Amino acid sequence: MNRWIHAAFGLLVLGLVVGIAVGWPRPALTPAPPAGAGAGSLPFTPPDFGDGTDFGDGTDSGFGNGNGKRNASPRARGGTTVVPCPEPGPPGRLSVLTFNIHGGLSPAGYRLDRIADEIRAWDADVVLLQEVDRGRARTRYDDQPTRLASRLGMNVVFGRNVIWPPPAPGRREQEYGTAILSRLPIQNWSNVALPRQPRQEPRGLLRARVAVGGQWVDVYNTHLQHTRGNIRIVQLRAIRQIIAAHPFPVIVGGDLNATPDSPALAVMRGTLADPWPRVGNGAGLTVPPRVPRRRIDYLLHGPGWVPTSARTFVSSVSDHRAVRVEFDLPLPQSCR
Repeated sequence: MNRWIHAAFGLLVLGLVVGIAVGWPRPALTPAPPAGAGAGSLPFTPPDFGDGTDFGDGTDSGFGNGNGKRNASPRARGGTTVVPCPEPGPPGRLSVLTFNIHGGLSPAGYRLDRIADEIRAWDADVVLLQEVDRGRARTRYDDQPTRLASRLGMNVVFGRNVIWPPPAPGRREQEYGTAILSRLPIQNWSNVALPRQPRQEPRGLLRARVAVGGQWVDVYNTHLQHTRGNIRIVQLRAIRQIIAAHPFPVIVGGDLNATPDSPALAVMRGTLADPWPRVGNGAGLTVPPRVPRRRIDYLLHGPGWVPTSARTFVSSVSDHRAVRVEFDLPLPQSCR
């Protein structure tokens, strides 16, 4: 009989244990981390700073996407880590020279090779030349742009602004204008006629597009009217309109035939900056070359450029001093 009592007691204890196990409360299950989250990380929840704090990847605390629209949720990379805007890379660098070569004519005669030697010694990446001849009798029918480019190992474009008939049968047209020499490949170029009054010399705005530090930039070269200040104002207004139509960083240089305090140069204020007051060495006077009294040759720059040095050079040939400016071009912040 004791055997039956023990068996019944065992069944009672087993039922009590099963009942406790079934009725005991269970802990809540923890959800799996989202795909791409690091081990042990939780799903990303952006902090609500309430002040437009930038997350560095195009989102902000208001979940804006930079174009006035709203995102359903912010973006995160690598689970819980938001990647900041990268540090800008090293700036592109460009040295530019502007030089009115006076056709290579000096009191000692025609000396284009000497002009080439001076340009080489002044060591610029891009060279803006004014008073350049091609096929003219006064300069021995030389193709000056091609000859200078060949001697210096540079690319060249020529903007012909004045054209005369051939001086003799079998000769080419006689041309006069501006040129741009470049160590860098020239992606494209143009030459646009500037406004003028009747019987005034035709003038143009020559442009060459090159790549600097991975960015396209436009470098412009011009030689403005020398006899009337009012037409220089009109010409600079036209230049301002032309450069505004191009989206790339710009440099405008040349013989502007105007002093820094002139009404003509005032046209460019707010559009182009003069680097000379900031980084120039000396007064920057350019004419006459030996004992200069006026500054009429410039290299002006638009937004994006950071000038680092500027100086003038005396030529043994020309009636102008050359002007050379070095620029940095920082990379733009593409993620802001």
